Amino acid sequence: MRNAINRVAHRVSIRSGLALSVVAGLAAVVVTSGAGSLAAPRTTEAATTTSCHLGNGVQHVINIVFDNVHFSRDNPNVPSDLEQMPHLLNFLKDNGTVFSNSHTPIIAHTADDSLSIYTGLYGDRHGQPLSNSYKTYNPDGSTDPATSFTYWTSPIIDTKTNPPLANTKDTAPSMVYSDTSPGSGTPNRITPAPWVPFTRAGCTVGDFSTANMVLENAAVDVPTVFGPASAEAAETAANPDPFKDIQIAKYIGEAIHCAKGDATCANAQRPVTDSLPTEPQGYDGYQALFGAQYIAPVIGHGPNYVNPNGYHVTDANGNLVDLDGQTLAEPFSHTPGFPGFNPVATQSLAVLADMQEAGIPVTYGYISDLHERKAGTSGCTTAPATATGRPLGPGDSCYVNNAKAYDAAFQTFFQRLAADGINASNTLFVISAEENDQFAGANAGRATQPTPAGCDGVTTPCSYAAGQIGELQANIKGLLSTSASSGTLFDTEPQGASIYVHGNPPADDPAVRQLERDTAAMTNPSDPYSGVANEKIAQYQAGAVEQRILHMQTADPLRFPTYSIFPKPDYFFSTTDTSGQHVGIFPNFAYDHGYYSPNIDITWVGFAGKGVAHAAGGLDGQSPQEGNQPHDPESLNTVPEASQKGTWVEETDIRPTMLQLLNLTDDYQSDGHVITQALSTVPAPLKATEELAAGYDQINSSVGEFATDTLKADTAALASGSSTNDTAFKVEQQMLEGLADDRDKAAQKIKDTLSDAAAGKMPNHGEIQSGLSHVKELLKRAGKLAGS
Repeated sequence: MRNAINRVAHRVSIRSGLALSVVAGLAAVVVTSGAGSLAAPRTTEAATTTSCHLGNGVQHVINIVFDNVHFSRDNPNVPSDLEQMPHLLNFLKDNGTVFSNSHTPIIAHTADDSLSIYTGLYGDRHGQPLSNSYKTYNPDGSTDPATSFTYWTSPIIDTKTNPPLANTKDTAPSMVYSDTSPGSGTPNRITPAPWVPFTRAGCTVGDFSTANMVLENAAVDVPTVFGPASAEAAETAANPDPFKDIQIAKYIGEAIHCAKGDATCANAQRPVTDSLPTEPQGYDGYQALFGAQYIAPVIGHGPNYVNPNGYHVTDANGNLVDLDGQTLAEPFSHTPGFPGFNPVATQSLAVLADMQEAGIPVTYGYISDLHERKAGTSGCTTAPATATGRPLGPGDSCYVNNAKAYDAAFQTFFQRLAADGINASNTLFVISAEENDQFAGANAGRATQPTPAGCDGVTTPCSYAAGQIGELQANIKGLLSTSASSGTLFDTEPQGASIYVHGNPPADDPAVRQLERDTAAMTNPSDPYSGVANEKIAQYQAGAVEQRILHMQTADPLRFPTYSIFPKPDYFFSTTDTSGQHVGIFPNFAYDHGYYSPNIDITWVGFAGKGVAHAAGGLDGQSPQEGNQPHDPESLNTVPEASQKGTWVEETDIRPTMLQLLNLTDDYQSDGHVITQALSTVPAPLKATEELAAGYDQINSSVGEFATDTLKADTAALASGSSTNDTAFKVEQQMLEGLADDRDKAAQKIKDTLSDAAAGKMPNHGEIQSGLSHVKELLKRAGKLAGS
């Protein structure tokens, strides 16, 4: 969701673009808040939990997920985000491997992508396959909006009111779980939690701003976790502020999930039962802490605490500070505590270091992107960026300063950890970005370009005038107002875009079919970026069966869209005009995601530290200059066409690879597989399945060869026919459903083989050859259906 005014749950707005929580002076280069950190600090080993048993000699785990921080360049002349953060990039390359051919699921947005990274599951199994929000059908056929960001065990949160409320009509859990793909079964189970293998191994887990592992919505999550009769719930309900800013600061965004009996929780002021009622094999006797009010005293050690190496941890009141010594505070009420779901690097990294130093060996964190004007910055060279949170074009002077600040924060972070004895010799670092972006604006190779020509941002700032940056906002109902579907009632989840036709009709309903034809025919009279007149807006469309192939069908049928539209990625659907036109430039947002596009769906992940392989030059995949967007700003290539170099990685692979390196396992079968190219030593069973794993990716990925071809075929079928003759659609649907059934069966068999190999079981030759034959046959059939 994209609305910066409606701050429901804060993350609904903040996650998608506007920087509403930052610290002043971000553009200044951070040196260090630890007096001795640059000059041979006294080494003090971080506190460790003696009961924590991780494999392969690993003592610490640090997992960081960025929001839309790019490895590939957006403009061929401007160094990418990671190129401008050399302390991070070089750390990963020097101590492991950066995989630049990683792929998101569909729909590629923060919630779905982050949860796939954390669980190793596609959205059809973890329950949140859409963007950061979705709709649920009511008994009368209308829909209500819901947020994808809830605490792990919370119900569906209905956001039509402010504050939001638990949905009383669709009683499935928000994180509804399915054992299989597509989602099926009674929608009453919660997806297994990511921290469980760690806590069962005696390792406490800390989370900062991580999707759904922390409390997200005060009005619903606080009573869910603390109890409806708790003092915290009463305080939250009594606060007349609909945004609950004070409770955001106190209870939201931070969590510690403790190993059984760990003093971190046992001796804290307010531990609560870490309740996971449907966890496989049960989960009893565990505790957790939630919120800065209860976590800061545990990891902060009291007022004015400076750690043994000179790094400031707390202020005079015992509140946590960032790496610059600034007190962490909620940005609207200025209450000390959680700074909101748009944390900058100096904030998140400080808390992760605090947790590690307090003896929490496994930490997860989230960091916001660089492509927006931060508070306290000035002199930006993007003309429409007149306020905090407005987008900045690649090479803008403020964007370059943002990158410098992030780079300096990572320099300080790694120095601080090293002073604690936390380094690549005993730690596993897993750092990634949940998705990439399509930059909607002037670019090299487009009809309009930034000035001066050839600007690189680093030595020569790139300037963007009004009308040169901003997504192309398309009023979908306005565009359909003269079509046969003008009277059809539907709701839209815009960044996808997923369509919910009122009444929840079947896929072959005449009104649905006409609407699909009409949305396929929508045009923009003049695209200022491509220079194309009467440009088709919808690049791809996915009907119900294709959505199933794309892993969008959960166990809860009430949240399943009628169909989805993937427009050219410069576009964003709305239901209002822009400057009196159905399509116009909306400068408040310029970095689009959620769609099928190589500029969005190809991202990166870095593994570094103990047990990690070191690829040549530290890179597996394309260089930043070789990315798709510098050469294809219109996103005309398919994802497979743009993914020819390097190991194909799925975000669902990150979890099983991390657990393999730690000698841990989940109590469920992952949709991903171990990335053998990330292992310094590859066990024989995994080595034997490398080719099969690569084939599995191409048939099961939401953006692989199989899904790409079926999406092409479905796009053509949905646009075909008429009210009197829909033969082409019917024939395609029958063939597509057969392909979906066969894909799911083949994928499950291969998944079994890959899971067994990860557990040490050597597959036989026939098992591998059978799987490869299925892959070949499925790809051939899908290609034939697409006409390729």
